[in-house]
Amino acid sequence: MNRLFSLLQRHPYAIAILLAIVTAYSAWYGQRHFEVNADLSSLVKQEGEWVDNLTEVNEAFPNTGNVLVLISSETSDDSVAASQYAIELEQAFRQEPIFTDVFAPSSLPWFDEYALGFVSEDDFARLLSQFEHQLAPAILAARMQSVEQYFALLADRAEHTEQPLEPILQASQQQEVDWQRVLKQVVSPPQHYVVTLTAEPDNSQKNPNQQVVRKLEQIFSSIERPDGVTVEFTGQTPLDYDEIKDANDSIALAGTASLIGLLLILTIGIRSLRVIVACYVTVLIGLTWTFAAGLAVVGHYSTISIVFMVMFIGLAVDFAIHLCLHIQELRAGGEDNQQSLKHALKHSFRPLGLCALSSAIGFMSFYPTAYTGLGELGVISAMGMVLGLVATFTVIPLFFELFGYPTVRHSVQHGFGKRYAAFIHRWQKYIVATALGLFVVMGVGASQFKFDFSTLVLKNPQSESVLSLNRLQELGLGSSYQLYAVADDEEQARAWQRELRELDMVSSVTIAHDFLPQQWATRQNAVADTILSVTPTAPMGYQQFKTLAQEQNWPQAERLPETFEPQNSAYLFSGTQMFAESLNPQPAPEISDIPTELLNRYVSDDTRYLVTIVPQGDMTNVDSVQRFIREVQAIAPNATGRAVAEQQVGKIIVNAFQTAIIIAVLAITLLLTTTIRSAKDIALIFVPLTLASLTTLGMMHWLNLSMNMANIIVIPLIFGLGVDNGIHIVNRFRAVGDIHSFFATSTPKATVVSCLSTLMTFGALILAQHQGMHSIGLVLTIALSSILVYSLMLLPVSLQLTIAKRS
Repeated sequence: MNRLFSLLQRHPYAIAILLAIVTAYSAWYGQRHFEVNADLSSLVKQEGEWVDNLTEVNEAFPNTGNVLVLISSETSDDSVAASQYAIELEQAFRQEPIFTDVFAPSSLPWFDEYALGFVSEDDFARLLSQFEHQLAPAILAARMQSVEQYFALLADRAEHTEQPLEPILQASQQQEVDWQRVLKQVVSPPQHYVVTLTAEPDNSQKNPNQQVVRKLEQIFSSIERPDGVTVEFTGQTPLDYDEIKDANDSIALAGTASLIGLLLILTIGIRSLRVIVACYVTVLIGLTWTFAAGLAVVGHYSTISIVFMVMFIGLAVDFAIHLCLHIQELRAGGEDNQQSLKHALKHSFRPLGLCALSSAIGFMSFYPTAYTGLGELGVISAMGMVLGLVATFTVIPLFFELFGYPTVRHSVQHGFGKRYAAFIHRWQKYIVATALGLFVVMGVGASQFKFDFSTLVLKNPQSESVLSLNRLQELGLGSSYQLYAVADDEEQARAWQRELRELDMVSSVTIAHDFLPQQWATRQNAVADTILSVTPTAPMGYQQFKTLAQEQNWPQAERLPETFEPQNSAYLFSGTQMFAESLNPQPAPEISDIPTELLNRYVSDDTRYLVTIVPQGDMTNVDSVQRFIREVQAIAPNATGRAVAEQQVGKIIVNAFQTAIIIAVLAITLLLTTTIRSAKDIALIFVPLTLASLTTLGMMHWLNLSMNMANIIVIPLIFGLGVDNGIHIVNRFRAVGDIHSFFATSTPKATVVSCLSTLMTFGALILAQHQGMHSIGLVLTIALSSILVYSLMLLPVSLQLTIAKRS
């Protein structure tokens, strides 16, 4: 420290220029190489039977897609426009190289060719009625070449049809009647169409997911969307894109809020403009260094590790606050500027270095575990602690040397500290009793804490991709949480499907045979019998027919022309014979007749069958997901998919969490033995940390909060961050001797200011739209508040009681 002090005194400007160059380069490097990885599943080492099952599905059925486009019509009247719009979008997607696979089942001719076998029972009943009362009369009249026969037959059946006059009106305007369209009018048209895309962007780009989203938006804007039709998209790629966007926006918002909050805390707690500016400059320089170092070493940030950019603000300012207040205390005690700076640097380096090391241990505790995502955060954080410490011991002395030392009041008031010391000393037994009560109550809550493995709970619930995903699942058209099971053969696939459809947690189950027309022979025979059941009757002239229609107020009767020209019969009967021939019974198609594009998605080359199971219920609820997986796998043991992957990853993370706590406690205990000689004092330091951990987990239970992939780092951090206070408090307390003298020093004030500044910066994450960051901020706020209260109340009381016992 003496060499550093001498160097700073001799070459302040040269060092300032060097620091400015390093900081500017770090900012340039960080901006140039910044990248966020949103794939949380890649942040955990994965192995086991569930990985093999997932690999088996992906290899046998690779075209599952990573983008789902949902086209919807607001009403059934707009369904035709929605269908046409879906076809236009499909054609546009196929022209883009970025989409290597486009699957739009609704556009396949297969479903029109065998339409009778794909309509519901209610729609089929309406179709039979339409055949009997409108189309069959036209077929019979066409064969008899008698339009009067059609008028007569229609007159007897008009009351059973919604638009009996529409064919006649079209023919009178010399338009060929589309009898297929007439039939479709009574069928409930689909209002929702899904196009599945497999997008393969250029991964060498900084944000490849953005390429996909921008291309989708470009296609949507290039094709005019009909009124009453909506289009939205979701899938893994849009979800990842929105998560990165939300993470960046959230970090910017939380970072700004934390800097503003930090200014407020420093203004209230320190009241020195020079000290505030020095702390601010130190934090910003250290933040820039850390940002660049993280990219240089790890290569990218994840939506978890990037949170440290906000955390760093609160952690680094702690070093600066303790150093500045130590300088102020020495100057208030009579030392001059140079002596106070020199002695503060010398005496602060060891405790602040230990604090930096303990914080790094808290972050690094996940590094040896399978949770590589938090391991990356640990590496970045450890570097951040070192760089923050370097910035503190170079920038602050340099700042004071260049811009002058802050004014100091030589008469330091400790009135509040003395009154507070007297208060907790008077009530020390009650404080201990309250702590024991909290230990029991919070321990009960902590024993019931839940871990939510779903990655959806980390995402912004109001992002477009999440809203679209929820809508897709509500419609039963798909879900990111649907499961896939590979059956050995058709018989097993059918058996699984029958059993799975009985489950309350299952919305739908699809196998290849669902794309074969149902009751094909039965329905064809019913249509043929209906047509044959119509027999000739006495002809009716047009004028008589028209009069009858008007008297009985048939729909559109007022639009009937004065006469129906004979040549219009050709327009009326055009296509009826061909249509009648198409209705002749045909053999039912077999599984091999299904279009290859569709069949390959459900039957592999070695004739294994894919069973797709869509969930029913809220998949952001971990209990619902657990139940869905459990019930499905009880029938199809090899069922896999994103839900299973997240469940198994969750188990890995919980194991990593337990390991990280053990590592953190052991490493910090070992660290404490190097600076605190008394085993009793080490045990006393752990008392508030243990109680803070139980309080955090207990409050999470009572507030119905869950641990997740992001905020699970908080408990090891409690030991890493909270031990800082313990080191400062125990060392100063033992140095001065009793509780009253302790609260007359600068340590309690430095602890309060540093804790509040950390609390303010970490708490700023609550403002994040990204729910993972939000949960970290919320849980850290509970944890740091607990640490502050127990450190400045329970720990001094415990230390005082040990003195009393000694005496």
